[in-house]
Amino acid sequence: MGVCLLLHGFTGTPFEVEPLAKELAARGHIISMPTLAGHGSTRHEMERVTWRDWIHSAEKELVSLLNEHPGEQIHLVGFSMGGLILAYLSLEHKERIASLTMLSSPIYTINPKQLFRTIAETIQKSMWARDRSDDVARYISKVKGTPLRSLVHFRRLIQEVKPKLEQLDVPLLVIQGELDDLVEPKSAAHIFDSADCSHKDLHFFSRSGHMICHDCEADEVCRRVADFIARIERGGEGAV
Repeated sequence: MGVCLLLHGFTGTPFEVEPLAKELAARGHIISMPTLAGHGSTRHEMERVTWRDWIHSAEKELVSLLNEHPGEQIHLVGFSMGGLILAYLSLEHKERIASLTMLSSPIYTINPKQLFRTIAETIQKSMWARDRSDDVARYISKVKGTPLRSLVHFRRLIQEVKPKLEQLDVPLLVIQGELDDLVEPKSAAHIFDSADCSHKDLHFFSRSGHMICHDCEADEVCRRVADFIARIERGGEGAV
């Protein structure tokens, strides 16, 4: 079966793509889920790295997979910022890339003022709906735990990758939750329209937010990605 490199998003960990990794592993794929430079550790470690370090850490794992599996092509699956990084790397190593899947990947993000407004609105709603408390904790954690310098490099990465999207020519699957509170859903349409791929597909999930591999439609998300990769492995067009 195929070799799959799965990459998490900005400030995240491999947990963000674990359900998808389990689905792909159950279908017999070899799975790699590295942690990006500066992530999964302390705020100090996050402050030390740049957008180039994030790319280099992902590329190091990709090159390792290419060397370990010389007869195989690699399927790239990136969540949020991980999708942008893998889009960048798919251009650098396109002769060995079988497909690219981008989940909730940001081109247009909610600006900081909107983010804080969303926090306030969520806190207000939680006064009547206790089950929203997890949302409040997630937003506050994101804001307090993310160094300003890292946000600058996050924006820089988007600026670097956005004009390169028109060079994408590998089979592409773009998936986006319509209720995403961090990435504007029009990002997915921009990625899809920009990519110069002969085989590409775009799918929106109407009830899902940003954490699309853990949301209420996660099973269907994982199935679509796995089916897409299976079609590529069989030599099909990849449309789902």
